[in-house]
Amino acid sequence: MHHAGTAVNKREIRFHIEGTSPHVIPMARLAEYLTELALLFGHKKHVHFLRVEQGSLPCVIEVEPKTEEAIYSRVKRAAASKGPRDAIRASSAIRAMLRRDHLSAELKNQDGDIVASYPLDKEPKQDTVGPFWEDGFLDGIVVRLGGIDETLPVHLVYEQRHYICNANREIVRQLGSRIWGSPVRVHGRGKWYRNTHGAWELQFFDIQSFEDLNESNLLDAVTRLRAIPNNALRELKDPLAEMQKIRGDGE
Repeated sequence: MHHAGTAVNKREIRFHIEGTSPHVIPMARLAEYLTELALLFGHKKHVHFLRVEQGSLPCVIEVEPKTEEAIYSRVKRAAASKGPRDAIRASSAIRAMLRRDHLSAELKNQDGDIVASYPLDKEPKQDTVGPFWEDGFLDGIVVRLGGIDETLPVHLVYEQRHYICNANREIVRQLGSRIWGSPVRVHGRGKWYRNTHGAWELQFFDIQSFEDLNESNLLDAVTRLRAIPNNALRELKDPLAEMQKIRGDGE
């Protein structure tokens, strides 16, 4: 009886994924969205997934009233690249996943008010170029590895952007020792297009190999990475020495 009574007082949040349905989106992909949402919300002990409804795929989440406003504040600040780094990373990851799936989303409170919006990027044909595949490489810090398929996602922070790349199990296993360590250079094939603002956007990147950055490239990468808002590298007096120490401890 106690549990039933407290459930009535709890508040519901709906994360509406527009453009798909429970019968279309793969369960594994939906699980990835929910994982990032949990990281974005924080307050893990007070957030509970209830169900997926029909329509624009509303994911119904239950929260305790005392944490509701704190979660909304965390979500809004993360969207503006403010607040805890884990929330900012999760917010960026959700945007990247929606962009990749060509979907949009809205986060609504129990009263139907929009707390955060993740619109679909418009791509007028006359203003864009591509997309097309090109061999290349990315430099950055591996911040997350995961997934359950044969091809696994690799989250890479690079030049103020959060990219979700793909790699096979062996490469992901090897990258495990580099997570939150020294920057790496990943080689592979990327799918690029030029957006309506004239900037080149990376849609996919399949990692075929990687290497640890040498000292000259590492210094260049540190300069770029320190420019990322809320990055701990900005607080280190000698980030290169700190990274080399991390690399040495892992070997």
